[in-house]
Amino acid sequence: MHFSTLPPAYAPIGQPLICTLTEISSPSVDVRILLSSGRLLGTKRFVKTGSASFDLAPYLRGQLRVTPSAEGATGVVAATDRQLMVYLEAESDEELITSAPFILRPALQSETPTALLTTLPTERLLAPDESDELLFLSRTPQPLHVVVTGRDGSVTADTHIVPGSGLFRFTLRGADFATADHILIDGTPTGTIRYTMLPAPEGACRLAWLSERGSLEQYTFPLVERVACRVTKNRSYGAEGYTVQRAESEEQIQLRSALEGDEMLSALRGLLTAEQVWMRTAEGFVPIDVLSEEADIHRHGILSSLALTIRPTLKNTTLWSC
Repeated sequence: MHFSTLPPAYAPIGQPLICTLTEISSPSVDVRILLSSGRLLGTKRFVKTGSASFDLAPYLRGQLRVTPSAEGATGVVAATDRQLMVYLEAESDEELITSAPFILRPALQSETPTALLTTLPTERLLAPDESDELLFLSRTPQPLHVVVTGRDGSVTADTHIVPGSGLFRFTLRGADFATADHILIDGTPTGTIRYTMLPAPEGACRLAWLSERGSLEQYTFPLVERVACRVTKNRSYGAEGYTVQRAESEEQIQLRSALEGDEMLSALRGLLTAEQVWMRTAEGFVPIDVLSEEADIHRHGILSSLALTIRPTLKNTTLWSC
């Protein structure tokens, strides 16, 4: 027996990932799904069949948890934290075989062989104390030209290299360009991103989320409209009246974006569907829960803003004091 069909390299786990085992001669066979670490995700048993096909994707969803970092200098690194390496074992009474390992991405859609994976527009703002990240799916080495226009009109350029096949992330750290007015990241032919350097408003809130393309997107909400505390109490009633047995608090923060066009608002709606979202604090990025379930992303003829309500992932904790 052998695996005749396996998912292609860097296939998205949000789509069906069909695997096929053929030439089965035993009455039954067990197929084990494992991560590269050896951790078993699941086992499927097939009985009285010469070949068997199954979808791998349900076993993988939710298996990759990203941890964004506010640290790190400007440059390119391998995005090993944005991928899963998986392999299969098939065991019958007569033999044991192991598939070649294959790499998968936490995304919803397939991509062209060389692509800049992002959902945000190409025109962006970046504060001097912020960082942004660009994710590349590459098949061959590719240069990234960083062209910096200073506030005095000077122009400097530097080149970073996406070294070859695989997933790579380019970090742009605002603090590395203290005198910049604009920064152009030219990744032709995959894409070009232009940053305008602008300090964030006082009290602004920066969120990060894992997008449907597997990229880590970031956006700074300039306005915190409201901070509320909701309390749930478990009470008992006796001879002395009501007694609080337990009280739990939940902080909720309502944010509002800047006035944006349809392209940016459409990208920000990814915050509503993202399974992993973080808020940047003085201690780094902390996970949050997005409560909002709907948002306006288009109003004819005018710019609009997106309102979003978030809360900590744990009760009895606070984000606002951070």
